[in-house]
Amino acid sequence: MTRHIRRPVLTGLVLGLFSVACFLLLLWQVLPQPLAVNVNTVARQTIIATQTVQDQARTQEVRTAARNAVTPVYTYDSSIAGKQLDKLQRLQKAVAATVTSEATAAQKAGDETTYKAPTAAALTRAFKAAYPKADYDYFYQYDTAFYQGLFGLDKADREALFTAATSALTTQLSGRIDPSTLTDAKASAKQAIATADLTAGAARLALTLVDTTLVPNELVDSNQTKAKQAAAVAAVNPVLILQGQVIVQEGHLVDSTAMHQLAVLGLTKRGRPTPVIALALVVLVQLGMLAVLLAQYAPALRLKYATLYAALMLIMLGLMLGLRVMTKTGQVNLTLLLPVAVVPLLLRTFIGRRMALIGALMQTMLAYFAFYSTTGNIFTAGTAVTYLTTGLLAVMISHDRLTDVFGRVAFWVLGVNLALTLTLMLLQGANFARPATWQQLGFTLVGQLLGYLLAIGVTPYLELLWHDDALFTLNRLSNPNDPLLKRLLEEAPGTYHHSMMVANLAANAVAVVGGRQMLTRVACYYHDVGKLTRPLYFTENMPAGYVSPHDALTPQQSAQIIFAHVTDGVAMLKARKMPQFIIDVCAQHHGTTLMQYFYVTAKNADPTTEEPTFRYPGPKPQTLEAAVINIADTCEAAVRSMPHPTPAGIQAFVHKIINARLVDGQFDEAPITVSQLRQVEKSLNDGLASTFYNRIEYPKLKDTEPDAE
Repeated sequence: MTRHIRRPVLTGLVLGLFSVACFLLLLWQVLPQPLAVNVNTVARQTIIATQTVQDQARTQEVRTAARNAVTPVYTYDSSIAGKQLDKLQRLQKAVAATVTSEATAAQKAGDETTYKAPTAAALTRAFKAAYPKADYDYFYQYDTAFYQGLFGLDKADREALFTAATSALTTQLSGRIDPSTLTDAKASAKQAIATADLTAGAARLALTLVDTTLVPNELVDSNQTKAKQAAAVAAVNPVLILQGQVIVQEGHLVDSTAMHQLAVLGLTKRGRPTPVIALALVVLVQLGMLAVLLAQYAPALRLKYATLYAALMLIMLGLMLGLRVMTKTGQVNLTLLLPVAVVPLLLRTFIGRRMALIGALMQTMLAYFAFYSTTGNIFTAGTAVTYLTTGLLAVMISHDRLTDVFGRVAFWVLGVNLALTLTLMLLQGANFARPATWQQLGFTLVGQLLGYLLAIGVTPYLELLWHDDALFTLNRLSNPNDPLLKRLLEEAPGTYHHSMMVANLAANAVAVVGGRQMLTRVACYYHDVGKLTRPLYFTENMPAGYVSPHDALTPQQSAQIIFAHVTDGVAMLKARKMPQFIIDVCAQHHGTTLMQYFYVTAKNADPTTEEPTFRYPGPKPQTLEAAVINIADTCEAAVRSMPHPTPAGIQAFVHKIINARLVDGQFDEAPITVSQLRQVEKSLNDGLASTFYNRIEYPKLKDTEPDAE
C-alpha cells in the first residue's frame, strides 16, 4: 500500500521539479533587460528588429510634410479688380476734394495779397480729419509721408501719377494673380510705372500705390484645400520598422536615427514581462499534457515514463542553450544543428507515439524561448517548421528497437525530412548559387543525421536502464561462461544440449512470425535450469545403463519432482535477478499441460486418479515467444527419443503436438494466431528434420581391425 501511495507522489514530484527546471533554465533568456546602447558609440553586436512596429513620431513627420507640400486650391474672383480700382479712384477723388476744399477755405480767410496756399502737412491733416479710418480703411494703408509727398505735387503731376497707377493696375488685374504670382505681377506693374512720364517724386508715389493696391484675384478655397491635404495625408503609408530589419551593424556607429528606432522597439528601456508570462504558460501547458497522458498508463509505469521524458527534454534544453551561447544575431543556420530527432525517436521507442508527439511539439515550443533574443533573429519560423517536421516524421517508425529498424528510421528522419526541407527552400526561391543556401541545407542535414545517429547509439545503453531484456544484457547472458550455463553444462549436460537445440529451433520459428529472436534464444538457454536441483531424474541426463530413479517412486512423487524443475528454475532465476521475460518463459514453457506418462501410469494403478493432479501449475504461455518455446521444447525432446526419426514422422508428430496444445487451450492467453502456428510448424519441421537424421553406416573391410570409433 505504501509503495502504491508513494508512486503518484514521486511522479508528481518529478513532473514538478522538471517544470521548475525548464522555467529556470529559460528564464534568464527572456527576462526583460534594457539594451546597453548609447548614441555616438560603436555597436558591440548586430541589432535586428524582432517585431514589426509603427514609428508614430516619424509617421507624423511624414504626414505633416505631405500636408505642407499640398498646393492650395484657388478660386478666381473677377470682382477684385473693380474693387481695388474703385479704392484707388476714391483715393484720387478724396485727395482732389481735400485740396479744393482747403484752397477755398484759405481764399475766404484772406484777400489776394494775403492768400497763402495750404501746406502739404495742413492738407494731410485736413484729409485725415475729413476721412476717418473707421470709414476709409484703405486710405490708412499709406503713411503720413506718402500723403505729404502726394499733396506736395501740383495737380498735373497728381493726375499723371494716378493715371499711370490705374493703368498699371488695370493691366495686371485683368489677368489671374495668386499669392505665388503676386510678386511677378507687382514687378511688371512697377516696370510700367518706370516707363511712364512721371517726375521722380510722382513715380515713387505711384510705385507705392501699385504695391499697396495690387492684390491676388485668386483666393484660397479652404474647403477644397483641406480636402486635398487630407487626401495627401491619407496617401502616406505609416513608417514601419520591419521584423528582421537591421537597425545597426556590429562595429558601426549608433546614430540618433538608430537610437530612435531602438526606442520605438522598446529596447532602450526595461520591457514588459510578457515573455516571462509566455514561458510560464508554455511550461504549465506541458505539465498539463503530461499529467493527462500519464494518467492513461498503468500506475507502475507513470514514474518511469515521467522520468525518461524529463531527462530527455532537459538534455535537449541543455543542447539548445549551448547552441544559444555560440549563436549570434542573424546566425540562424546554427540552430539547425540541434539533433531534434533524438527525443521523439527515443520516446516513440521506449514509451509510445503520443508521448513522442508531445516531445516533438514541446521541444519546438521551448526552442523559441531557448533561442529568444531582443536584438534580432536567432530562431526563425522556418527552423521551427524543420524541428516540428523532424519530430513528426520520427513518430512514423514502428514501436521496435531502433537498431532493428534503422533503415526505416533513416527513410523517415533523413530521406523524407530532407526532401521536405528542400521543397520549402525551392518554394521560397532559394538561390543555390549562394554559399548561404548550401550552408543552410548542409546544417539541416547534419542536424538530422546527428539526431538519427545519437538515437541509434544511445538506444542500447538506455535499454540497460529501461528494459531488463536489453541487447547488452542478452549478449552477456548468452555467454557460455555464465555461471548458470556452466553449471548446466557440467552437472546436466543433456539438459544443456537440449536447451541449445530448443534455442535454435524456437529462435528460427519466432523469427518467421516476427517475434523477438534474440530474447527467445536466451530464454531457451535458461528455461530448464531448475533441473540442476535433481539432474539425474531427467532422461536426457541419465547415463547409458543407468537405472531410472523414478522406478522407485510412485507416479505422484515422480510428477512432483518433474513439476519442481519449473518452480525451482523460477526461484533460481529470480535469485540471479534475471530479466523478467526469461523468468516468465521458465514458468510458462510447459503451460498447464498434462504429464501424460505418469498420469497414465497412475490412472492404470488407480482409476480414481484425477487429471489436474498431473498438470503443470502454469501459467499458460502469455506471449508469442513463450508459445513457440512451449512447442519447440516438447517437440525437440520427443523427436530426440524417436528410434528412427524420418521427415514424415517428424512432420506428423509436430502437427499432432500443435493441434493437441491448441485443443487443450494452451495458447488461449498468447497473442498467436492459427496462421502463425502453421508457420511455426513448418519452421520446426525443417529444423528437426535437418538435425535428427539417420546417419549412413559405412561398410567395413573384411579381415581388418574394427573401426576405432
